[in-house]
Amino acid sequence: MTKRKIVLAFSGGLDTSYALVSLREQGWEVLTANIDTGGLHSGEGESVKARAEELGSAGHFIVDAREELYSRVVTYGIKANYLRNGGYPSCVGAERMIQAEKVVQVAIENGADAVAHGSTGAGADHVRYDAVIRALAPNMEIIAPIRDERLTREFETSFLTERGFEVSAKTTTYSINEGLIGTTIGGGETYGSWEYLAESAWTYTKSIDDAPADGVELILSFEKGEVVAATTADGAALTEAGAKNYAILVALNELGAAHGVGRGIHMGSTMVGNLARVGFEAPGMLTLIAAHRELERLTLSNRQQATKQQLGTTYGDLLHEAVYYDPILDDLRAYLDSSQTRVTGDVRVKLHKGNIVVLGSRSPFSLLDAAERQGVVYGYGSSMWTGEQARAFAHMYAVPGAIAQAAASAKPV
Repeated sequence: MTKRKIVLAFSGGLDTSYALVSLREQGWEVLTANIDTGGLHSGEGESVKARAEELGSAGHFIVDAREELYSRVVTYGIKANYLRNGGYPSCVGAERMIQAEKVVQVAIENGADAVAHGSTGAGADHVRYDAVIRALAPNMEIIAPIRDERLTREFETSFLTERGFEVSAKTTTYSINEGLIGTTIGGGETYGSWEYLAESAWTYTKSIDDAPADGVELILSFEKGEVVAATTADGAALTEAGAKNYAILVALNELGAAHGVGRGIHMGSTMVGNLARVGFEAPGMLTLIAAHRELERLTLSNRQQATKQQLGTTYGDLLHEAVYYDPILDDLRAYLDSSQTRVTGDVRVKLHKGNIVVLGSRSPFSLLDAAERQGVVYGYGSSMWTGEQARAFAHMYAVPGAIAQAAASAKPV
């Protein structure tokens, strides 16, 4: 009898390690697919492959999806200045779309009967994976052992060690997801709302105490809202000529981490209705968004910024909440692209002891420079109006407030 074939989204962590062994023991022929969205460093792809083979994978696939993630997701996250609840750059949520799409592609190409993933039922990732699989392969069976069996990390650890497989103590204590946008960390401290993550939980950012006493100054260059260059104050480029489109983000992740930038803990409602808390490290994305937002302040009108903030948040929230294929996202991306027509220029930032300090900006489309050319300098003077005109404007501007105050003080008849 031919075994049924299943493709497992495999990271090599505790949950997917358990899923691989469990599915194999249930009689599945398990193929593993590791989708690289920035979580694999030098040599790690081979170590994940070795782990899959050790656990009994019948075939392992590594798919490099970093360029696609950057062009389809990261660039629009920057254009939208998207920070979930004002602070979290959605490190993992949007990456799951790309990962799930690639896993489905591997499953279809290899004639699989089902797709599996290692998400729990307590968060949102299982919804994200299922949403993609249902949309792209509606007849494909979906198996999520950790969710479906409601397993604990302690049980999974015992299951694997009883069968002779080693399990890292840290993977039992913390759930860590690393990607191009950032890394998320969940564990005992994040299950409540009071405790902060232990220093040992953070994966690559330095603590503020350990960061260098002197910061580093950078110049980030944008063209139509997309970062195209990053240099130090003395002109040294952070990336080599012809580097991949995501190289600047990677370089800023490394540099920001060395200066203690990018740590945070996000708390907010999930799409499944519960309140969740998770630690994250995202130095590069936070730096790019801070710089991009400053350049928009220089080049976009107040109404543009206000409207864009609302629609950018809507776009980011939809993507974070796995609304991946609704046509409204195409509409919002078109708007975001249009809004960036004049968002071109340079921004000076300093990374220092956990802080991202915006020092200045310049642009050929600077509204500040345009005003100065017309003789308008804030706090100094203007040749575009006279003192009498300024007095008349102030008088008329105060009228609605005066009327409202008079109405509030009126006595009832």
